[in-house]
Amino acid sequence: MNKIISVAKPHGFCGNNKFGVIAAIEKAKQAAKQFPGKVYMLGEIVHNQHVVDELKKECGVKIVASLDQIPNGEVLIIRAHGAIPEIFKRAKEKKLKIVDATCPLVTQAHKEILKLASQGKKIVYVASKKNHDEAVGAAGEAPECVILTTLKELKKLEIENPKNTVLITQTTLSTIETETELESLQERYSDLTIKPHICPATTDRQKAVIALAKQNDLVIIVGSPTSSNSNRLKDVVIETGGKAYIVDTAAELQKSWFEGKEKIAVSSGASTPEHLLEEVITKIKTYN
Repeated sequence: MNKIISVAKPHGFCGNNKFGVIAAIEKAKQAAKQFPGKVYMLGEIVHNQHVVDELKKECGVKIVASLDQIPNGEVLIIRAHGAIPEIFKRAKEKKLKIVDATCPLVTQAHKEILKLASQGKKIVYVASKKNHDEAVGAAGEAPECVILTTLKELKKLEIENPKNTVLITQTTLSTIETETELESLQERYSDLTIKPHICPATTDRQKAVIALAKQNDLVIIVGSPTSSNSNRLKDVVIETGGKAYIVDTAAELQKSWFEGKEKIAVSSGASTPEHLLEEVITKIKTYN
């Protein structure tokens, strides 16, 4: 049985030279070129090990777990997910040159939290996981004012003063699950102000795979297991009744998934290099 393979549009790297994953990677490469051997990154610039490995091997960027591992006066890249204010403060104390690759849409959430906190508001921040880098960075702007929670915990969340509370979200949540849970929460707390903050790139990629799920027998998502937006692509397919798997590389594909399946759709997360998607498509074609 010959496989008919459809590729989601859009898919892969989000943004351009001004924002998103594309801008973050470009800023890291430019910094490495300008300051060879002096560039450090606190964790992964995006949640894809292949991107991180490329920056390490080809550009000489060093990955560290703590600012203590960076010598004074070197270069620090703030990754696309952003960071807590304390990181910026300590980096300046160490006289590090800061290259801020935070996505502007994430920065927007940070500014919103600061503004709301200054107005005396309580903020409910809904994340995919409480320890997700984007969530930690955003909540860190005003930890005394932020209630950090997840979509799965919203049903049990008790809000003491909904009229003085504002809910915002991580940029990479499932559009379907988020809409359902927020509608339910609004019914419980009619005075609660809700400001979903899911980014357009996330929304567009989810819409594309939802449409393909209805037309195909199976959807394959190419993305890192640590990538929230990649996992949400798989989730929205399943939530709409489709069948989906997520793989980091073509090596993780299993031939049994494709038995009896003629129409296959493929997409990739916003931090997934294009060559990984192409390798997956090439492997799927061998299952004919």
